[in-house]
Order: sequence, then C-alpha cells, then structure tokens
Amino acid sequence: MSKKRGSSARSCVLIAGMAAIALATTATPSQAQSGGNMERPPHWQVVHPDRNEAVERRFVVMRPGWHIFAGPGALLWDPGTFASGNFSVTSKMFLFPTPEIGTPYGVFLGGSPFEGESSSYVSFQIRNDGRFRVAHHAGEQVHELVPWTEHADIVPLEPTGGPVENRIAVDVRDGVVSFFINDAVVAELSDGGLTTDGAIGLAVGGNLSVHVTELLIGPNRSAG
Repeated sequence: MSKKRGSSARSCVLIAGMAAIALATTATPSQAQSGGNMERPPHWQVVHPDRNEAVERRFVVMRPGWHIFAGPGALLWDPGTFASGNFSVTSKMFLFPTPEIGTPYGVFLGGSPFEGESSSYVSFQIRNDGRFRVAHHAGEQVHELVPWTEHADIVPLEPTGGPVENRIAVDVRDGVVSFFINDAVVAELSDGGLTTDGAIGLAVGGNLSVHVTELLIGPNRSAG
C-alpha cells in the first residue's frame, strides 16, 4: 500500500510541476483564493452524480486556480458561489495529457441541492474531440438541450503536445442563455422552463487532469 501511495504522490507532484511551468507565463490570479497551496479548497463540495458510493477525488488549490487530478467524474463547487437573474459565468481551463482525454469538462449553473431526484443543474461541457454539449440534469435523467456538436473553436490536445487552454462562458440575459467557447457564440437558448438561478461550479468527467485558473461570476458580457 505504501508504494501505491508514494507513486500517486509522485504523479501529483509531477503534474503540479508541469502545471506551474505551463501556467507561469499564461495566467495571472483572477480572484482571491482561500486554502493552502496543494491542499483541498476549504468549503468546496464534491459530488459524483454517476456513483452512489462516497469517492474521494484529488482536488487542490494550485495558484492561480485549482487542479483536478484524474478520478471519477464529479461536480465541484463552493456553496457560496451562486447567481440569479442576469449574469455571466466565465472559466479558463487547461486540459493536461492523461491516458483518457475523451471525457467532457466544463461548468454547471442553476444547481439545486444535488441530492436524490430533486437535484437539478445545467451543464455546458466540451470534449477533446472538438465537440460541446448543453444538458439539463434532473436527478438521474439527462435532457440534451444541445446534443454533442462539433465546433472549430474548441482547441484540442495534441498527442505529443502540452496542456491546451479553452475558455468557456455562459451569459444569461433577459430570457436568453448564450454559450461561448473561446469568445465564439456556439449556442443560444431561451430560458423558458430552464432554471439558471442557483449554484455554479465545475463539471469534470472521469480520468481527466484539468487546471482551472478562474471561475468568475459577474455582469453580462459586453455586446461586442
């Protein structure tokens, strides 16, 4: 057992070092962060919608931002992070090379208690195959609002390359929800019958290594 723990720790340190090198010249702190570096962010909640048993996932503060190491798919959020009415959500995410990179990652909004059949949230995710999806999750049911769709603005991870950056944003304004990838509008939906008020966080698929440098909630994006 001690060898496995040691191996895991060395892997985390290696990825942490890669992240520090890759991000040193490309990102600056976007907001104040609580918690010690390489420690689990205090107050954050982690749930695994696809699994019933309690599972721990390696998730740490790594300034600027947070790093989510390979593990089961999860929703991650600070319970104090929520929005209602007109607002925008922006996240800058770096995907790192891992054995499996085909699973989705992105953000969620409109989150409710996340317990049992009453849970509800809207996910906006991309995949390394250049596709994105918007979906409403109600308990164990998934309703695809925009099915997996290819889009040229998604930056894929090359087999021999380093981490890649994608910026994901959602803008909720006067009954219309707009979805952005790297500043390009990829979908627009009416919020009729769609709850966007609620918790906001990260929605990361299994077996991915992702660094998130920002998760910002603010006023609507400018018309330009």
